[in-house]
Amino acid sequence: MRKSCGCGGIMTIHMHTLVYSAKIKISHVPVYTCGQCERYEPLPVIKRELGKLIGELRDHPPGKVHLSFAEHNEWASVLKDTLASGIFPGGMPELEESVRKVFQGRIDLLLDLYRVATDAADKDWMEETGLRLSQLTAQSAGSAK
Repeated sequence: MRKSCGCGGIMTIHMHTLVYSAKIKISHVPVYTCGQCERYEPLPVIKRELGKLIGELRDHPPGKVHLSFAEHNEWASVLKDTLASGIFPGGMPELEESVRKVFQGRIDLLLDLYRVATDAADKDWMEETGLRLSQLTAQSAGSAK
């Protein structure tokens, strides 16, 4: 949940608000932020989805747009929920363990929803739940660190 910055500092995960083209404001974007040089970059696991969302918003009618990325991406939602849950006196190891627990809980919830959608033979719900689940399962191998 941290990495080295080009300046030699340590980058840690934070939720950030991005402003794109002065009209699109996207809150709850998980980014690595360097405490030394203040550089930030989106987490690799969300970059593609973030770019896709910005591409969709480019064609939005004129006017300002404000939305939460956590409502469009399961990984961002898990991090938002975890970071909002409180202070981690044990530091980074405690935060990482908390993220793992929330992450696994979200996967379990989505699997349960998928089963209910399947039992109801609701293809749209199955597709939506499958997409949400794929955002987590495709990124789960080593992504939390």
